[in-house]
Amino acid sequence: MFRYVIRRLLLALPTLFVISLVTFAMSRYTGSGLEGENYLEKPAAYLDKAKKLGLDQPVFYFNLTSAAFPDTLHRVLPLEVREHLERLTRQTGNWAATGRFWQAVTTELDPDLDAVTGPALITFKSLRQIQDLEKISAALKKLRIQVDTLQNEALRATLKSRASTINTRFDELRQQSQIWKLYVPALHWHGTQNQYHRWAAGFVSGNPGYSSVTGQPLLIEVRPRLLMTLTLNGVAMLLAFLIGVPLGVWMARRRDRPSDFWMRGLLLFLHAIPVIWLGSLLIILLSRRDIGLGLIDGLNAEPWLMSGKTYWVWVVDNREKLILPILTLTLHLLALMAMQMRNGILEVVKQDFIRTARAKGLSENLVFWRHAFRNALFPIITLFASFFPVVFSGSLVIEYLFDFPGMGIKMQSAFINNDYAVLFAMVMFVAIITILSSVMADLLYAWADPRVRFAKR
Repeated sequence: MFRYVIRRLLLALPTLFVISLVTFAMSRYTGSGLEGENYLEKPAAYLDKAKKLGLDQPVFYFNLTSAAFPDTLHRVLPLEVREHLERLTRQTGNWAATGRFWQAVTTELDPDLDAVTGPALITFKSLRQIQDLEKISAALKKLRIQVDTLQNEALRATLKSRASTINTRFDELRQQSQIWKLYVPALHWHGTQNQYHRWAAGFVSGNPGYSSVTGQPLLIEVRPRLLMTLTLNGVAMLLAFLIGVPLGVWMARRRDRPSDFWMRGLLLFLHAIPVIWLGSLLIILLSRRDIGLGLIDGLNAEPWLMSGKTYWVWVVDNREKLILPILTLTLHLLALMAMQMRNGILEVVKQDFIRTARAKGLSENLVFWRHAFRNALFPIITLFASFFPVVFSGSLVIEYLFDFPGMGIKMQSAFINNDYAVLFAMVMFVAIITILSSVMADLLYAWADPRVRFAKR
């Protein structure tokens, strides 16, 4: 059995790897995490946040690019400058000449720009933004004319020298074109010092990153919601199993009787009715004092994080507020669980080994519970494997209806606030739980039916 579990986990690793790649790619596609940061206003803060997010590292273990680009391109910050240099290099293929031209446009001019005003200043600054070589050439011609019109002779002489340096670097950039490098592939290996490895290792080590909205670690953002969702959905799922399985066996033993007919109708009604309607009906029936029974006092639970209590003390103090959401989910899951168990029992009792057990004179209780029960659990185990990830992702409708801040509400708020770091971390977490639940389901299959072998035939 241990070897089987290890083998199943190893087989699941490629699937998990592909899911992690897709999730990571989507998280990078939606934004770098530096939205709202301005390098010119706060360069130190910008660079610190960029390094905290790992943006000064390569994206993956390796990258396939052209020979025109160096293997250290990822170190260029800010990101706008990196993109600018990439576009210039794609027009000439000469990264070294592009770097020299950019240095001339930026560092060599900075001490003198404070004294420049008017059109010359605008043209100087535009050289740092123009990404087309022809437009840069036109801007340099305009700059020479604007510098010649300056009244301050000392400043005019200085800027002529600077403009001459820029012209020299630009001429080198155009004359030393190496377009052929753009068509030569280059493979760069970066090792484990890359963004994906850092992101994936965070999940393994329990530090999956930080919220792009609040700046808090994702564990602090998600953990309270996870505990609440586990309490809500976990208890509901356990009750649905403990009630639905015996109820399904009872219905199967009374098949085609009036009690089975009416119970099936009730369960189908409970499963067909929308969860939000069922929850609303229970609120009216059990909570309202004017038109209902008024058995439950209040609906909204006390905010846990603001209460100053430990989690389980908070659960005990707010136990009455948890009754309705748990009851709503239990009734919804119970209907499907009982119907699946009933149908599974009816399929099993048609098989030969059940007729053999009855021919031996065994009582109906022994036939159903000892021989038919385990074999009929396969549909229930399949349901368990599909429901288990839902426990972690949360029930958005129930949490919204009863103002219960679980994983579902957190996922919704992360989507609305564009907090993709939280959103994709939750997606990755649910994917891991889904894979683990499938392995657990296989183990339960083998427990339910000894004919299911762990080893390959």
